[in-house]
Amino acid sequence: MDKTTEKFVNFATDLAYADLTPGAIHAAKRSFVDSIGCALGAFSAEPLQAVRRLALQTSATKPATIIGTRVRTSPDLAALVNGSMIRYLDYSDDYFGGAGDIGPHPSDNIGGVLAAAESTDRDGKAVILGMVVAYEACGHITDSMRVTEGRRTWDYPVFHAISSALGAGKVYELSRAQMRDALGLAVVPNISLAQTRFGQISNWKSFRGPNGSRNGVFAAQLAQAGITGPEDPFEGKAGFMNHLAQPFELPALGGHGVPFKIEGTYFKCLPVRYDVQLPVWVALELRRQVRVEDIESICIFREKRSVVAGANNPEYWNPTTRETADHSLPYLIGAALMDGAITEATFTPARYRDPGILALIQKIRMEEDKEFTAAYPRTFHCRFEVVLKSGKVMVVSQTNPKGHPANPMSDKEIEEKFLAQVTTAGITDQQARTLLEQMWALETQKDLEQLLALTRLHEKLP
Repeated sequence: MDKTTEKFVNFATDLAYADLTPGAIHAAKRSFVDSIGCALGAFSAEPLQAVRRLALQTSATKPATIIGTRVRTSPDLAALVNGSMIRYLDYSDDYFGGAGDIGPHPSDNIGGVLAAAESTDRDGKAVILGMVVAYEACGHITDSMRVTEGRRTWDYPVFHAISSALGAGKVYELSRAQMRDALGLAVVPNISLAQTRFGQISNWKSFRGPNGSRNGVFAAQLAQAGITGPEDPFEGKAGFMNHLAQPFELPALGGHGVPFKIEGTYFKCLPVRYDVQLPVWVALELRRQVRVEDIESICIFREKRSVVAGANNPEYWNPTTRETADHSLPYLIGAALMDGAITEATFTPARYRDPGILALIQKIRMEEDKEFTAAYPRTFHCRFEVVLKSGKVMVVSQTNPKGHPANPMSDKEIEEKFLAQVTTAGITDQQARTLLEQMWALETQKDLEQLLALTRLHEKLP
């Protein structure tokens, strides 16, 4: 096997729960609590109802539960559906490293790890261990990749195919040879295209990462069944590195004094893509200082990778879908200035087609600040230079949004985020607090089906 495969295989097969630090275990539980809250908060979204109905058509002798329901389906479909529920609101965790252009959502892997564990009667410790393995792989690939010429034409779901194959493979207790095959079966078939991100954005935006995790679970199942995978998937003649022109060498992975990647997770306190968190906070601060109607123009200074122009991305100044609105910094700034908050209502046609907001966002442009580019992704910066109709110029800036590793959310803040989402979804306060208590004690949970029963919102699919 190639040396990259060997390093991942050795890490995943050798790591034991006893090797995990208290910090890594606690970090896994923070992401688990956050992710279940995100899944339940998104439960009623129409695209998620559709994919749940699809999952209902499939049964399995070793099934996994769809969060919020009694429905049990095949582990790979559970990985897709649960991962998509976690991802849908763009409220789930994130990770940035390397060149910073590649920010996958490591919680996209949780649906796959959880499905693998439940379907094989594993316990909460197995979930934590599988999560640590998946987050480690996802983080290190992210750190290792570079963007050589503008925006890449491939997309990061292949990271999740790799990391979920390793995480689920750990849960399935694959042998070293099986883990090698699982990696080959995850990498080679699953290079995905970044076309998802261009034009008016479709439902697939929220499904692509979890579909990578689904493919990773399936790869692990194939390997467990004895199916061999392509050799040298990373470094081979037509492997990952050559195909994407992205050679890299993995450093030491977590454990034995090296921090685990899961401890460096980025959390969101607003339901928008991570690189918009800070600009929205700046917009909310600006709103406290000026009247919207007094604004003549706004120039937003950011790191290079986040600067877009209307000439190249006109859809961001004229969103017509929820997904485009979610990815449009001008729209989200306009909505924050007009409404004073970002809520689920922000992503309804009534708001993203509102003439007042659409007129306001035509006043917004972006420019690079080279110092911000040099500091990114270690530090996030954002500065607004605002010209008022009176001619006065205002400057408002902030650094590192709440939830950034340098400005972390507390456990209490993650709990509050969880409770706000699940109680709005329809879970009773007592049910929510019991679920929360058991998730914070995930390592003691022996029956994952019983834990998931606490998430139920409805007797059957809507």
